[in-house]
Amino acid sequence: MIVPMKKIHVIVQKKDIVPALESLRELGIVHVEHQEELSGYQLEERREEVEVLKQALDILQRVEGDSSVPQQEVRDWTDTVNEILELWAESEHCKESVARRSIQIRQWQPWGDFDPEDILELARRGVYVQLCEVPVKGKINVPPGVVLEEISVASGVRRCVALAPAKIDLPFQMVTPPPLSLSRMENMQLEEKTKARQAQMKIARLRCYERSFQEILVERENVLQFEEVQKGMREEQEMALLKGYCPIDACAALAATARHQQWGVLMEDPSAEDRVPTLLKNPKGIRLIKPVFDFMSIIPGYREADVSFCFLFFFSIFFGMLIGDAGYGLVFLSSAFLLHRKMRGKTSDPTAFYLVYVLSGCAIVWGFLTGTFFGVSLFGKFVRPMVPWLGNEDNVKLLCFIIGAVHLTIAHVWRGLRKLPSLLVLSDAGWIAIVWGAFFYAQQFILDKPIPPFVNPMGYVAFVTIVLFSQSFQDILKDVTGFAIGIMLTVLSVVSTLIDVISYIRLFAVGTAGVTLAEAFNHMALGTGFHNLLLGIGAIGILLIGHSLNIILGVLAIMVHGLRLNILEFSGHLSLEWSGIEYSPFQRAVKEKA
Repeated sequence: MIVPMKKIHVIVQKKDIVPALESLRELGIVHVEHQEELSGYQLEERREEVEVLKQALDILQRVEGDSSVPQQEVRDWTDTVNEILELWAESEHCKESVARRSIQIRQWQPWGDFDPEDILELARRGVYVQLCEVPVKGKINVPPGVVLEEISVASGVRRCVALAPAKIDLPFQMVTPPPLSLSRMENMQLEEKTKARQAQMKIARLRCYERSFQEILVERENVLQFEEVQKGMREEQEMALLKGYCPIDACAALAATARHQQWGVLMEDPSAEDRVPTLLKNPKGIRLIKPVFDFMSIIPGYREADVSFCFLFFFSIFFGMLIGDAGYGLVFLSSAFLLHRKMRGKTSDPTAFYLVYVLSGCAIVWGFLTGTFFGVSLFGKFVRPMVPWLGNEDNVKLLCFIIGAVHLTIAHVWRGLRKLPSLLVLSDAGWIAIVWGAFFYAQQFILDKPIPPFVNPMGYVAFVTIVLFSQSFQDILKDVTGFAIGIMLTVLSVVSTLIDVISYIRLFAVGTAGVTLAEAFNHMALGTGFHNLLLGIGAIGILLIGHSLNIILGVLAIMVHGLRLNILEFSGHLSLEWSGIEYSPFQRAVKEKA
């Protein structure tokens, strides 16, 4: 559920700003809304400190070397951080130079090693040397007095050197000599590779300060946050005002602190114009979906619906159907278990692991229901479908449409309940009828099933109901043009609903594609056979590579299709825009345990 908030105003004397903010930070319950522009030299300096520390830590984690070096306290962190940044810049510059020069070296290797200065010296002595490329096919017309020497042949082109007593235009493709000789370029490559390696070795030796940098980063972030809150307060004469939001169940603690510190506090309900932060508070089982919300950077708005349970329930179903294989589910489950065991004590929030356990279980269940375990043929003798009805493609397509219609119906029921006791709830009743009409039309288009006779009359009644009880109907009646536009938009929304219901067939299409690809690799491996050791190794390699690729594609399908059906189709019918601002209270940050 979304925790109700109170808008709060804390009034203190200017001389008490710092101790008041320290008390508020220790309380850790107020989401601050800045009222003044956060600018100024001091804030920019703090932000730069935080940024360079983050860069330094990122470099230390990326550079190769022993990560278990004994940790030390850094004496002057600014000098050490600047040293890391300079060494990294030098290393990256050398790598970029090596990459660019590698292209030149490959280009000039077929010409051999020569010094471009020798060409200039020969020209001063009356011998003109020109590099040219001559097609292998076709007649070569060499002008009189010109000697043409072939250097190499590749890709249908002769690389040649033309010698002449004077500079003349040749009927060939001329090539400008390189600025340096091939040997000089290769030596420079070695020098810059050595510089880059030495710079990275120096950075690796500074890993002993990594923990110290992490502690300093947390301290600098706390200083930055404190100064931003202070700068964002509105000051008037001798008083200062802080504006923010506080969860309603924590307001008593704020009021008690205000009485003790002798602050002035005003608490009121947020207005419709306020940008109120969203704090989600759900039971542990429903909080499993939070890693997905965090990954997608989405959160419902304060006045929107908390769909955490519905999102988790249907996302789990989508995951099972899109992966569609019990074997792959076991791979996810075992991988998550091993990683969870390895990370035990190193992560403060294991929710993501528990989510993977649930999702993997759904894939395993669906795989056994359909008899799919690393495809169908590989273990077909041992794994038979528990529900043979799911072996028929048309039945699975029908199930997809049922899931889609139910999913969208829940969205409209939910949206309608939020409109009570207004009669506008009847518009969502009409939309529910449209959704199920779209369900029957989807069956006709995809499964070639006849439409029941009641569907069309139901659709007409639903359409009229939607128009009559829409939010803007009264305003539309005042404007004929607006009324016509409203009718057209409603028609487009009805068509869109049909498309939305049909779009759930992606669960069947993507799941079937995964099974088909798994079968293709199985047949390749079984065709290779296990008749001897070499063939057996080859067959196992095909299975490992093929199924690993299929698992990766399955994960991508989850990211694209499983999330889309919740974030777009379902949320669109619920009028959920994911416009929320995450509740982020003003509090002291602490370094995570290693």
